[in-house]
Amino acid sequence: MEIHRFSDDEVRTEEFIRFGRNHYRGDDNWIAPFDAALREQLSPSYRFAMKPGNHVRHFLASSGNRTVGRISAMVNADLHSGDTAVGTIGFFESVDDRTVAGRLFDAACGWLRDTHGLTSAWGPMNFDIWHHYRLMTRGFDRKPFYGEPYNKDFYPALFTSCGWRPVRTWESVEVSGERAIEQVLAWSTPRYEEFLRRDYTFETFDSRRFDSELERLYHALTASYAGFFAFTPITFGEFASQFSRLRPAMDPRWITFACSAEEELAGFAGAFLDLSDAIRSMRGRTDLLARLRFAVQRRRADRVVFYIVGVSPEEAARQNGLGGSLVRHVLGTCYEQGFRSLVGALMPKDGRSRGLAGGRGAMEAQREYSLYEMDL
Repeated sequence: MEIHRFSDDEVRTEEFIRFGRNHYRGDDNWIAPFDAALREQLSPSYRFAMKPGNHVRHFLASSGNRTVGRISAMVNADLHSGDTAVGTIGFFESVDDRTVAGRLFDAACGWLRDTHGLTSAWGPMNFDIWHHYRLMTRGFDRKPFYGEPYNKDFYPALFTSCGWRPVRTWESVEVSGERAIEQVLAWSTPRYEEFLRRDYTFETFDSRRFDSELERLYHALTASYAGFFAFTPITFGEFASQFSRLRPAMDPRWITFACSAEEELAGFAGAFLDLSDAIRSMRGRTDLLARLRFAVQRRRADRVVFYIVGVSPEEAARQNGLGGSLVRHVLGTCYEQGFRSLVGALMPKDGRSRGLAGGRGAMEAQREYSLYEMDL
């Protein structure tokens, strides 16, 4: 077996992309990434790689004439655990073979250690938390939602057998049916009404002022998430670029800002139409036929995904339940529009957000994901 390393090689970049497609061939749950977007991310001119202090290297594993795995190693100058810089590995795909996975991990982690002097790595994480990260560890029997981590079910065992250990875990909760959603609404309504009595207002995203409203969301989100695990700052331009992939799933009525009685921005929540079937139907392409397939499938979408919710640092210190009331406000709007299937996406396990939409005992998580760590 050979390991090929590269940073700017068109032929190997195409093989890197092709291996992912071949690896998931026949898997009806897999949502193919767009080839053009992936090609851009693998380029040495991608905006992450162009930032001072950031570095990226890609690796392909081959056995004879057959590619058997791939991985990337990344140095994010802003990523730290305490005062210690942390590297990441991402874009990992491998056949079910511990030797192959081990060689890929050794190559990527060795580059982080020997070339950049790092002593710890997290993965899988493509660049930062603003891109795809985490490994699905439970929920392979569920229909994926768009943006959900998805991988082969043998990957967790490959990671742990090669010395990786979970450092953080997240969950997703799916609630379906009129009765179940009404129970969530009933549980959260009293607190929500209390905020209304205290003259809190819940303002819908104003699409007529899209750019300024998006900037408002950016500032609220970055202030709320600044203390989160693995958070690294990005510019508004980068945030707008990331947000653009959710634009086709956006209903302005599902993005809400909460303002206090003093008219200060206190929190936000956002849900989006689940376009997993529509994106899957495009098969990683963006030509006319792919866009037509997307349009057909989009009309059939019937599931809503709660991706973002947060409160200002001042509200967080009060621990007054505003986050749950924001979810209640958005959920009520979705329910009134006839939606009866929702997902609370990617909530930190045992964190405060786990109880936002129905209490800790009200909903069982059907999906779980972990980010892994290794000492180099």
